Amino acid sequence: MKHRNLMFVLGLSLAAPVVQAQEAALPALEEQVIEEDASLKALRQVQTYMEEVRSLEAKFLQRAPNGNVTHGKLFMERPGYVRFDYTDETPFLIVADGKTLNFVDYEIGQVTKWPIRKTPLRALLGGSVDLASLQARIELAPAGIPDLLALVARDPDNPEQGEITLYFHQRASEPSGLQLASWSVVDAKGEITYVELTEQTVNTELAENLWTFEDPRGLSKRRRTRR
Repeated sequence: MKHRNLMFVLGLSLAAPVVQAQEAALPALEEQVIEEDASLKALRQVQTYMEEVRSLEAKFLQRAPNGNVTHGKLFMERPGYVRFDYTDETPFLIVADGKTLNFVDYEIGQVTKWPIRKTPLRALLGGSVDLASLQARIELAPAGIPDLLALVARDPDNPEQGEITLYFHQRASEPSGLQLASWSVVDAKGEITYVELTEQTVNTELAENLWTFEDPRGLSKRRRTRR
C-alpha cells in the first residue's frame, strides 16, 4: 500500500544494507590501534558536520521496500525541521516543525504524527550531541568504496524504530570535509527504504512557511513555533 511505502522516507522503517565481512585472522595490535583512530577521526568529522551544516536543500530519490521509486525536493534545518515535497503525482507531504513529524495524505485526507525523537530521522535532524545516545558507530569505506563513510545509529530505548545509516562522501571543499550522500533505514521487519540526494546546497536561508502545511482535515495550518 502506497501510504505505508512512502511514510517510511521518514525513517519509520528503514536502514543500510549489511555487508558481511569475510573471516580473517586478527590483525596485529598496531593495526587495530590505527583502525580505531581512523574511526574516531571519522566520527569527529560527522559530529562537526552536524554542528556546521545548519540547513540543506536538495533533490531526492526514494526507493521503497516494494521497489517503488519517487522523487522530490528536500528542505532541512537543524534541529528538527524537514520537508519532503514530492514533485511527481504522489499526493503526500512529509514535514517536521521542530518537534513533530507529520505525514500528510491528501488523497484520503489524513495526517499521521510522530515525535521526531521517536523516529530514525532523529539521527539526521538532531545535533552531534544525539549521536552518543543513539549508539552511533562508524563504518569506513562501506561496500569497498574508499571515499565513503557511514554512520549507523539505533535508539536502544526504541528498537522498533529500526536502524538508520547515513552515508557521507568525503569532500575537502565541503563543511567538515563531508557531504551527505544518502541514507537508508531498516525497519523491525528487515525491510529497507533508501533515499539518495543530488544537487544539494547547504547553509542557505530557508523560508519559514516550509514547515507549515495545509491540513486536509479542514483545520488551520500548522505553524512553526519560534524558540
